Amino acid sequence: MKLLIANNCSHQPSQWAGLTTLTLVLIMALTLSNISHGQEPAYYRVINERGTVELKSSVTPAEVKRGYAIVTLGGHIIKEVPAELNDEEYALLSDELKARELKTQQENDSREQNESLLLRYSSVEDLTAERNRKLAGFDVRISILRSNMMSLKDQVERQQSRAADIERTGREVPLVIRNNIEELEQKLNEANASLKSMQEEKDTVAQRYALDITRFSQLMKQPVKATD
Repeated sequence: MKLLIANNCSHQPSQWAGLTTLTLVLIMALTLSNISHGQEPAYYRVINERGTVELKSSVTPAEVKRGYAIVTLGGHIIKEVPAELNDEEYALLSDELKARELKTQQENDSREQNESLLLRYSSVEDLTAERNRKLAGFDVRISILRSNMMSLKDQVERQQSRAADIERTGREVPLVIRNNIEELEQKLNEANASLKSMQEEKDTVAQRYALDITRFSQLMKQPVKATD
């Protein structure tokens, strides 16, 4: 069980973490005495075992668990402490805190991305030109890779043709030719994998620039805030 102490009904980290309920009761009794001294008398407003509200000068551990408030006879609330949360309630509260932290992080990331775009580019044309240069670089590398693949494929076919000619004469294909074919086919497979990876990387870059261009266009349409 986790005990959360809060002011004005808000859950905040307790400064009494690690203390037993009995110790907390003793501390609160001293606190109430200090609040009442020289001021309007203060009382604990608790919910008793019958479920009704009651004003008392002290509280029991069970009443602490049900939550209480320190109030004056005039109705002024000095402090409120919520009921102790059970494990399930505490887990739900933790999920809410995580969700708020995630939202805050996403907002910070979005703000940083906006600031980065505005610092790096002065217009949509600048961003578009950079995208075109990046994609053109991918096209050059893809073209070179495809050319190498055609060369490898041609070498494989020549080696396979030599092996077929030898087999037709009834002779065994030399080990060196078989090894050449195996190595060339392996290189061709690796080149195919590289081509696929490079094409996927190009698509990812294109998508990222498309998002950046859309984001930058929206930022440029926003009114400029006046500075003091």
